[in-house]
Amino acid sequence: MAKKIVGIYDLGITKEMMQKLYELEQYGYTVELIEKTVGEDELSYQASMLSVEVNGPEKTEINPAVFDAVKDAEIVVTHFAPVSKRLMDSAPGLKVIATCRTGMENINMKAAEEKGIQVVNAPGRAATAVADFTVAAIICEIRNIARTDEDIKRGGWAKKFGNSVNSYNMCDYQVGLIGFGDIGHKIATRLKSFGTIVTAYDPYCADEKILECGCKPMGLEELIRTSDVVSIHARLTEQTKNMFNAEMFAQMKPTAIFVNTARAGLVDEDALIRALQEKKIGGAVLDVFREEPLPVDHPLRKLDNVTLAAHLAGTSQGTFKASIGIVTEDLARYARGEKLQHIMHG
Repeated sequence: MAKKIVGIYDLGITKEMMQKLYELEQYGYTVELIEKTVGEDELSYQASMLSVEVNGPEKTEINPAVFDAVKDAEIVVTHFAPVSKRLMDSAPGLKVIATCRTGMENINMKAAEEKGIQVVNAPGRAATAVADFTVAAIICEIRNIARTDEDIKRGGWAKKFGNSVNSYNMCDYQVGLIGFGDIGHKIATRLKSFGTIVTAYDPYCADEKILECGCKPMGLEELIRTSDVVSIHARLTEQTKNMFNAEMFAQMKPTAIFVNTARAGLVDEDALIRALQEKKIGGAVLDVFREEPLPVDHPLRKLDNVTLAAHLAGTSQGTFKASIGIVTEDLARYARGEKLQHIMHG
């Protein structure tokens, strides 16, 4: 069977970016690039992203021509395109699936394992972008940057907002990070430069690693109870789904800010809305939602104690460029007969 790589591009990892895969032709591979969705626009791209995260690969549509393209493929490279069991069945010679993401929601990991197909991802690809965005968004919420912009554009010149009495300098805050992987580590580094007190909870990270960054390891309940800002950076799994619920919001300080630039599924959205409506917490910064785009009549749109973003945290051009670079480098190892570095398991 011919050595073939199929790259499935979209509006995030574009056809131009996927052309980096042509570097692998030096190892005897042919490369075919095909679009995930014919004529994809921004709204359908966002809808597809959400469908993958909520419904998984088996219930997310893809360009039918992809099934023909992969018939003789040894390697499939994807971004948000779903790699279902059916797609794997269409590629009997498939040996490697590479996703230009950190999450594996768009790949049927069970089917890949059963078929002996190796799956690799692009770890840390969005860490810098998400860390930058998260710190900026926290400051934006605390210092009312978005609110004053909106007020001025409506003809106003307000100096005070609902949270102004609790608006301090960053060195006056304790920020609690739930999750201390690449993103949490980078956020902590940035916050420490402000003189912020940073605490972290991560059952999979050794306390020593947290301490090395000048941060304090802390139990989840204590972190929630004592932090001025709580920022969640966990991976979405069956175990972490809705992990941040009404009970946790009730334990937060009434002035505390909740931040989610990770996954909407980590949070009980209804409980968060009630906490904001009833002023049980000081405010929130949200980049991810159960339904995207956020419906026009969604209650979050009506609240003045939340800063909203359209799932932008990880979507810098630097993120996408880094993603295809990480994947191509790993596939070059495979082509040389070396072990893949970023192998994932179901």
